Amino acid sequence: MTRFLILILIAFFLASCASSNPQTQVSDEHRLQALEVSYENLLNISAKTAAPDSVLLLLTDNSRFWLESIERAALHEDSVLVVQRPFHEILIIVTYRLMLRENVMAEYPDHRMLRFALGEMGILRRAKDLRLGPFEIRNDRGSRGLQTSPRVPIIIFRWDEMRWKLDLPESIKLLTRGLATIGVKKDWSNSRTAIYLLERYYHNVFFQINDSLLHPVPSI
Repeated sequence: MTRFLILILIAFFLASCASSNPQTQVSDEHRLQALEVSYENLLNISAKTAAPDSVLLLLTDNSRFWLESIERAALHEDSVLVVQRPFHEILIIVTYRLMLRENVMAEYPDHRMLRFALGEMGILRRAKDLRLGPFEIRNDRGSRGLQTSPRVPIIIFRWDEMRWKLDLPESIKLLTRGLATIGVKKDWSNSRTAIYLLERYYHNVFFQINDSLLHPVPSI
């Protein structure tokens, strides 16, 4: 009798596991769809007119803190401190300073670093020019890589409060990882590489793209 009860319990346990698998699969499908929608929503944000509070809800807490920190650095840090930062942060700072100096940022009423990071001049939007592979979900992390190497992520989302939120600093770090290798091959410092890339990208648009951008813009 005891053996019979044990067999019934085992059968019930196996049946429960089997019936729960479709629910998990549906849940994953919904989360994948939600991840794709979150990414498209970010790309479709108007950097000039979007309400900052609604945009900040799409970012992780760490991203919001990082935006505040990197904007303070772009406005106030001198070259001694800037050159000690990782490559992706140096690139953000010097690009932001160039936009300030050329008065491009005047069109942004507030939350300038947030609008810059997600706007057409920001690095994140340049992901639109890349051939990206499918999204993948692993636990509470969503990622997307290049079409040629989809398993190597370059955009990271975190599942938080029942929604996907962009990990902005991690995504920018991964998006610019290939650019950083240019300096490694030439044995350049991160700051020299960032200035070189900036000059190469904007040489027909702006002038005097040089080491002066490692210092705060005087008029700001």
